[in-house]
Amino acid sequence: MDLDDILALAETSQPSPLELARARRVARATQGQYDLSLAEGYEIIVDTDLADPLTADIDEATRVARAAQLAKLGTITWTTGCGKTEGFGRLFWSDEMAMIFGHAPGTLRLTPETLVKLVHPADVEMVRSAVETAWERRHPGEVTFRVIQPAGCVRHVHCHIEILTTAGEPSGIIATGNDVTALELVRQERRRLATRSEMLCADLAMQDIVTGLPTRGYLIDEVDRARRTTGGALVVVATEPATRLPDALTDEDHDQLTAAVARLLRTIVGDEVTCGLVGSGLWGVLHAPADEHAEAAETLAARIIDTFRRHLFSVRRKTLRLNTWAGLVHFGSGVSATGFDLLIDGEHAARDARRNGSPITILDQPVADKDRTDRCRSRVRRAVSANRFALYAQPIVDLRLNEVTRHEILLRIRSDTGESVAPSAFLDMAERVGEILTVDKWVIDHALELIGRGAQTSHYQVNISGKSLADPGLLNYVTEAINRHGVKPECLTFEITETTLIENRNEALAFATGIRQIGCHLALDDFGTGYAALAHLKYLPVDLVKIDGVFVVDLCRSATDQAVVSKLVELCHTLGISVAAEYVQDDATIELLKSCGVDFAQGYATGRPEPIAVSPGQQVQTIELELGFPPQHTAMG
Repeated sequence: MDLDDILALAETSQPSPLELARARRVARATQGQYDLSLAEGYEIIVDTDLADPLTADIDEATRVARAAQLAKLGTITWTTGCGKTEGFGRLFWSDEMAMIFGHAPGTLRLTPETLVKLVHPADVEMVRSAVETAWERRHPGEVTFRVIQPAGCVRHVHCHIEILTTAGEPSGIIATGNDVTALELVRQERRRLATRSEMLCADLAMQDIVTGLPTRGYLIDEVDRARRTTGGALVVVATEPATRLPDALTDEDHDQLTAAVARLLRTIVGDEVTCGLVGSGLWGVLHAPADEHAEAAETLAARIIDTFRRHLFSVRRKTLRLNTWAGLVHFGSGVSATGFDLLIDGEHAARDARRNGSPITILDQPVADKDRTDRCRSRVRRAVSANRFALYAQPIVDLRLNEVTRHEILLRIRSDTGESVAPSAFLDMAERVGEILTVDKWVIDHALELIGRGAQTSHYQVNISGKSLADPGLLNYVTEAINRHGVKPECLTFEITETTLIENRNEALAFATGIRQIGCHLALDDFGTGYAALAHLKYLPVDLVKIDGVFVVDLCRSATDQAVVSKLVELCHTLGISVAAEYVQDDATIELLKSCGVDFAQGYATGRPEPIAVSPGQQVQTIELELGFPPQHTAMG
């Protein structure tokens, strides 16, 4: 390359970075030879002043465009012409910017209207505002926006906005930009991870609120894990007061006693052992030690029983002892029995120990599947035939009127000691062994009987398991019971619980449609936790959904719960469905639910469950009194 080549290269309008590097290298060599020639006295025939093309006396727009080109950036230039600030002058872009927007160089004539169409509609105002601000303030600015390429692809572009001047007056704008899609996606992912980390909550379903111990479901999962890996033993401890508790005890008193038992159990087994509340007065302890020299399961069970029996608990400044029994079931690695099966075996073993008057019953291996299922079914059928149930009503407040307009009918189970306890463990067993329909029919018949004998001035919500909907005769059974007891259909809402257990979609739809046709309403319980809950909203004629309490109990302190509740309300209202929230514990939660648009609230803040009254003018009677049960008492749950 000689000097003429260098000059020709310097005059080119758009040299590449490689060419510029070569030109400068040759220019330095040539300049050195020139200086050496002068020093040695050589006569220079032609004297040429070398100049860097980037430092030449060119206009500002060209300089910026040339610099952008060298940095592989694109430019969009708008000039008003003659230094005027009014009217449209020239608008053009570099080849690099055209390619960033997805167009081949020279294929699109750029106009203000065309440029606006290329920008994502949601970002047009932001870009316009950034340009206007830079122009009005005569100060550089920057903006990141999205463009839509001809193929429909969206790219993120970041532009620096500079003001061009002519004779000290603004004469245009040049935007230098590059494709920052990859960087923007990284930023978005970083923000998403930060938000997810902030919004991620502890699993309230795995921890009992009163005791702080793992729940029945969590313990079952841990037993499942153990029987797939190491094997071990499951100890189920059954407790009951040695003397009858005073009638004046409140729910808070029972909770305090339950929490005291939980603390003692944790002290006995230590922090490394998995233990939890598996039912009212029932405690589960998983013994799956990694150390072969660890305490034997039989020894641990005996120590728990002895400590519980000797310990003096305090209830309202009075001491109380607990009768205690235990069932222990050993299981090996890879047994076919599930965690639920093993828990049932342990519960039955504890019941046998109580019945036989021995501290503990030990099973060397899980019970055979058929024997276990038969015993569970027998328990459920005996409870139904003996009417070992009680019905209560819990008020539901209409937040729009701020008054009680509804009641939910709740089931309570009479334990072996005659205590009224929560039915969750019993219903779990009934559903798993296919006997829940028997329980549901008992509830429907007796609830409608009591409602029919009353004034029917409220609206009543009756629970039906999703599994029961598979029975083709359920609709006829409900219709016949409504007619037999003289209940107004418009006063009834049937709540479908455990929606994940719906086995036959066609039968579920037939029941839901038939219930609506006779004038009753339909509700979905525990909404937000079932895997198919959203799908149910599409085809079931639902009038009401009840947001699961896991999203409500910590609503005032959890931004996550607030986001979930507000969006669920928005979704349901859009679909024409009313919304209720359960497990409402305080006034602050009620106010927050109102602000979210929730229609109904249910929980201790609105009223505790009470025995159903036959009518407002008569003495309060309950189903258990009607059936000759002793007065109500509750122990630890």
